Amino acid sequence: MSLTSLNHLLEVLAKQPKWEEYRRYLEICDIWSTIVPEKTASQSQPLYVQRDILWIATSSSGWAQQLSFQSYSLLKQLNHHLSSSPLHKLRFSPAQWQPHYDQEYPSSPDKGRSFFSYTDAVKPSPQTPQTPEEGFQRWTKAIAQHLDPLPLCPQCHCRTPAVELERWSKCYLCITQHWQTKSLSNLE
Repeated sequence: MSLTSLNHLLEVLAKQPKWEEYRRYLEICDIWSTIVPEKTASQSQPLYVQRDILWIATSSSGWAQQLSFQSYSLLKQLNHHLSSSPLHKLRFSPAQWQPHYDQEYPSSPDKGRSFFSYTDAVKPSPQTPQTPEEGFQRWTKAIAQHLDPLPLCPQCHCRTPAVELERWSKCYLCITQHWQTKSLSNLE
C-alpha cells in the first residue's frame, strides 16, 4: 500500500460528479476576486449557489445595496468567465457575513468610510471579560476609539463622519431636526 498525499486525495474526490456544485463554487470564488475591485472583494464573500442563484455575503447592508445596483453587470461578467452553466441571479445579504480579522486595520481615518461599517471595528480582545462591568468598559473603550478620529458637528458638537459634514454641514441628527422644524413651519 502506497501513501498518497492528502492534497491528491482531495483532488480525486473533487473530480467526482457529486462534487460538481463544489467545483462550480470554487470557480465562482476565483472569478469573483478578479471581476470586482480589491475593496469590494474584501467586503463581500460568495457563500453558495442554489438553483443557479449565487448568494453573496456583504459586510454591511450598504454594501449589499451598492452591489445589488451593480448586479446585472457583475452577473454578466461572472457568466462570461464561467465554464459551467450560467448563473441566473445574484443575491446580496449581510446576514451571513464573517469578518476577516487577519486583515490590517487602517490607523488613519478614511475620509469616506461608513460610520456604521463593520470593517472599522476594533479587533476583538483575545480574552473574554470576567465580569459584565469589564465587558462594558471594553465596549465603551472600543466605541471611543472608533469615534475619536471623527470630526465634530458644528451644531451639537457630537462626533460625525466627514461625509455627512461635507453633504449637509451638520450631523444626520441635526439635519433631520432642521428638516422637521422647516416642514412644520411650512404647514403653519
